Amino acid sequence: MQQPMSCRRIIHNTMRLSLKTIVYATSMLCPAPTTSALSITSRTLAQDGHHPNASFTEKSASSVSLAHMASSPERFAASQNMTIEQVDEAINARKMASTTLNEQLIAIEIDKKNNMTAAEIGRRKHQMICQHRFNHFRNAFVCKKCWTFTPICVCHLFDADVKAQLPKGVAKLIVWTHHDEYGRTSNTGSLLPLGLHDCQILMKGLLEHEQILNEILCRKDVTPVVLWPDKKGKRASTTIANLKSEIAETSSSTWNEGNDNGGIVLVSIEGTWNTARKMVNKLPPHVLRLDLSEEIRLNFTAPEMNEGIFIDNCITTASGSSPSPSAPSLLSPLRRQGKGAKQDCVSTLEATIVALLALGLSVDEASFILNCARTKVKRIQEYTGKTYPRD
Repeated sequence: MQQPMSCRRIIHNTMRLSLKTIVYATSMLCPAPTTSALSITSRTLAQDGHHPNASFTEKSASSVSLAHMASSPERFAASQNMTIEQVDEAINARKMASTTLNEQLIAIEIDKKNNMTAAEIGRRKHQMICQHRFNHFRNAFVCKKCWTFTPICVCHLFDADVKAQLPKGVAKLIVWTHHDEYGRTSNTGSLLPLGLHDCQILMKGLLEHEQILNEILCRKDVTPVVLWPDKKGKRASTTIANLKSEIAETSSSTWNEGNDNGGIVLVSIEGTWNTARKMVNKLPPHVLRLDLSEEIRLNFTAPEMNEGIFIDNCITTASGSSPSPSAPSLLSPLRRQGKGAKQDCVSTLEATIVALLALGLSVDEASFILNCARTKVKRIQEYTGKTYPRD
């Protein structure tokens, strides 16, 4: 029986990824990571010894790429701190999980006449796909915290004991993530919980996570704000100035003390532009929208703004005048932005840092998180050989 198109697509997206590392590596030769890509500041250098793969990374940094490791089962297993048998078990476990998901999706299609509407079938299949992604990620050899390939994991760049506090008045930061974005190695929003207190990643479509989000957004003592503009003027919106005024006018010594008693809840959307827009439109109508276009423009063009910590991502014009943010996002080497990208087309991490800086996050703390994200991007570039040149 021919499988439905939706099922074939799911099979393609799930089963191929467990072997993506080896298949991709054998098809192209990748440049080796350089020593400079493995550290960014004295703070991170001091922490390199805590990396789970520190000995492998330091020893092989000048000679290892994905293609080099995958050409030898022994080298690849060593890069994962695993035995060859454990690598095979991880691959087979994910393949089995993908096969099980495929069978369940087909079973739903076959049983769709059993008092289930097309909408109910769609929701059920979506929930199953989200649960599969949450449990098994996109790849068996990706760190579950920083979403980086395990041999080049960047978790050691962060210190759990010295996370940055959210600005006063900001009670929580939620990274509301599309299931197709969850676990993607080119994602940088995954680094926010590693560098910030009271920050949580939640997946849209995962029932448990949707319940958590709804409970937070429906609380009477918080002001939920999504980092997304209201271009058509049909939704309630706010500005950075309004949020600052609200924080100043609200006298509450309980904010940012870990007891979760009110304040502003910021929601960052993680997904492609199309999926993110749909996710925002499905949020409750009382969630305020925050347009960061002007703040992003200033941060990416004015060197004096927040000590120019975003200027590294900008391109200098041919005339040598002010930087031109034609491809400002630090993710542009790993992701296509397309022609005519707008000035505010930056990554979720960058937009979130812009908002937090405007509300009181220190420049040093913001700069550290940005540099960790740049390190992740550079490591992935050199590890996989993937890059999209800026036009």
